[in-house]
Amino acid sequence: MVAQMSYGVILSDSVQTLRRWLESSNLSPGNRLPSERVLARELGLKHNAINRAMSRLLGEGVVRRDGYKLFYAGSEKPLESRFACDLVIARRSFFTKGYMKLAKELCIDLRIHPYDSGGEALSYFYQLDTPETECVIFEPPHLMTVSLWEPAVRKLLSHDIPAISVRQAAPGLPCVDPDYTRAVELAVSHLRDNGHQEMGLLTISPRSESAREILSAWKSLRLQKGLAATARRIAYYSDGREDDIQMIVEKLDSDWRGVSTLVIYAEHDPIVPHLLERLSRKGLRVPQDLAVVCIGDLPHLAVTNPPVTTISFDAPLMQEVIFGLAQRLTRRRQDLRSHSSAPRIRVQPHLIRRASTDAPGPMPVRTASASRRADVLTADLAAAPSGSTEDFTRMLNRRYPLTSNANESRFEQIDIEAFVNRPLNFRKGWLGDLPLTNFATGRHKIHGVPFQVLGGHAREDCGVIVFRSTSNKTGNSRVLPSRLRIPIDTTALAIYILHGCGYSRYLSPFAQYDFYAGRRHLGSVPLVSLGYPPPDGDTRNFEKEAMKANIQDWWSDFPHLDFPHAWRAPVMEGKTEYLDRNVYLYTLEWRNPFPGRTITHMEIAVDAEKPTTLGVLAVSALRPEPEED
Repeated sequence: MVAQMSYGVILSDSVQTLRRWLESSNLSPGNRLPSERVLARELGLKHNAINRAMSRLLGEGVVRRDGYKLFYAGSEKPLESRFACDLVIARRSFFTKGYMKLAKELCIDLRIHPYDSGGEALSYFYQLDTPETECVIFEPPHLMTVSLWEPAVRKLLSHDIPAISVRQAAPGLPCVDPDYTRAVELAVSHLRDNGHQEMGLLTISPRSESAREILSAWKSLRLQKGLAATARRIAYYSDGREDDIQMIVEKLDSDWRGVSTLVIYAEHDPIVPHLLERLSRKGLRVPQDLAVVCIGDLPHLAVTNPPVTTISFDAPLMQEVIFGLAQRLTRRRQDLRSHSSAPRIRVQPHLIRRASTDAPGPMPVRTASASRRADVLTADLAAAPSGSTEDFTRMLNRRYPLTSNANESRFEQIDIEAFVNRPLNFRKGWLGDLPLTNFATGRHKIHGVPFQVLGGHAREDCGVIVFRSTSNKTGNSRVLPSRLRIPIDTTALAIYILHGCGYSRYLSPFAQYDFYAGRRHLGSVPLVSLGYPPPDGDTRNFEKEAMKANIQDWWSDFPHLDFPHAWRAPVMEGKTEYLDRNVYLYTLEWRNPFPGRTITHMEIAVDAEKPTTLGVLAVSALRPEPEED
């Protein structure tokens, strides 16, 4: 049995609508309700949305059913968890947070079993093969063949334990998966409507069922007039993104030279922002030279440059359907051995059109960037194309309002030499495995603020204060600090900090700057990392939500924005052994609410139990204008 599930109103919305209707109808306990179809018409909802919402209220005891008739049972009863579910999912899955949120809403006791490998995933099935297990939801590794995990799922079913596979289908097994065939058709149709004929597909290795389905749908394009060449253009990527990106760039320079658009299967891997960056460096403009559309709508795709058109599968709706199917199968445990009737629910895709597939058109030719001043640029930009150089220079040369007319003599560098504990440029320095390769020591002027950066290229030439986290614990064989007091001892209109972070989590507070005049607390700035948005997040509200943050992970794969008092400072890494890439530092402005008071010191405190790691490179104070005689 294969059911089609379109995107639409999620459960929490339809439940709230139905509750409001019950509250406004002045019903007494025992009153009969209209049928679900009548209610759907009255409330402007789809029938399946009302059906799922009614099931929720039936479970809570607000509504009772007698055959096909529905009756109002009375005021809402306290929710009780009547259903437990085990979720076997990759440790770094983008979808875990969505499952947790929805399970809490539905009062489901969700037990999560994270795995790092296929073998570890299958080991959980032996642990869960007990009479106490009510239901198992399994998201297989996206590069794992069905034949490796199918026997483990069948064994649970043979023991009357409901088990549902997600995003990977196998004959005779309960499954909820996206309709990837329809997704490919939707992508190609959208691109042809925009005038594109020559396309290429970038997808994962066809070891998994989802990848094979995408591949099959793509190859079927040869039957369409004029798309035979497109059907043959297929490239595969794995988890090694640097080599993968180099491969696709080389293809676009050789046998894919005539391609005008890329279709990328990107439901699990954040490869796209890195690819867009490399294409820009090669002088390929998106969408003018090359359009891009992704199958899978990870939220960061809405804020790349340019934002990427996606073929989206509604993640909250899909998880809602999975939990609903799990509860239904649990009620019918005795039917599980009849695999021939196992349900397969296919979630239908929808198009989210963004700038990456705008119709091709002329683009003004960029002029070469003007010669740079050595005291303005923070990194070696010579290896970058002139367009990137212009953009990055413009970002660095913007000035905070207080610095726009400030003479450099008014800035005082705060001495942090006694506290630096890691080198910037040495291997495994900076915030982790990779150094900040081409960021030179010495004087930099960023956003109108001069900063003095310490250190050098040797292991002992420390130039950054790295703070303790679960990701970083030691520097130069010493325990990293979780709290520091740094002397300032000057009057200042504002304090400016050059810093960066790594291993960031979405909208996670992880550190705080506090400023003091003696014992008097003048003010504080909590540091909140932007991180990766959750896969079930509302992309329409992402930019509004993002303004709660004021720093972002240094790695360029993350979406990078300017915040009201914290701005991006790109660093072009140039051609290095790690890859030609750019990364990001940030500046932060704290305005002193008592500018006449001497700031004696600042304190930096971090939450060492979180993975986000803070690195402070320089601190500068802007003194008030000198009084005229």
